[in-house]
Amino acid sequence: MTTRIFAALAFAGLLIGTASAADLYVPSPDQAIVSASRDWTGFYIGVNAGYASSTAAHGGSDTDTSELSGWLGGVQAGYNAQFDAIVLGVEADLSAAGIVEGSDNDHFGDNDGINGLATLRGRLGFAVGDLLLYGTAGLAVASLDTYDEAQTMTGWVAGVGAEYMVTDTVSLKAEYLYTNFGTVEVEGYNNGDEFDIDGSAVRVGVNFHF
Repeated sequence: MTTRIFAALAFAGLLIGTASAADLYVPSPDQAIVSASRDWTGFYIGVNAGYASSTAAHGGSDTDTSELSGWLGGVQAGYNAQFDAIVLGVEADLSAAGIVEGSDNDHFGDNDGINGLATLRGRLGFAVGDLLLYGTAGLAVASLDTYDEAQTMTGWVAGVGAEYMVTDTVSLKAEYLYTNFGTVEVEGYNNGDEFDIDGSAVRVGVNFHF
């Protein structure tokens, strides 16, 4: 949990630093007009990739845990509506993943863990020229494989992100997401022992707007 807190603080610091740099830059009048005219309204699709970690606490214990970690990557699609500097949106994403057992305390089998993740989230952002800073929250669904048993977990997700328009139709994004699946009865472990499962992910991506 401490690692996640530091990761979130570091990510927030990056966003603040980016916003501060944008404030320090003084564009020419012509550039200011172009920057102010940027409109985030519309549909978009894109791709993303990143790194995730997850903790599975056996019986809710703080010490009897399995640590999972690995890659994830996939696609996203969404829609934004801008009102002055406020941007409201909705986004859905679907990712393949390899978030697997990585500790000596092996509750799960080798290479067991989360092999897929999907979210459906609302977004609330603030636009500063070409830069969009946003918070996001919604529903998370994951596929968990343990000892040849596959099951679906549902929970919630929340996070923060930044997106920057590099052309009229292309933007780059970076975001931190925290997921919580609550108490899960893991079917492949001891005929259904309970684990409290949550995790974090940092990912980058590109969106194409139309």
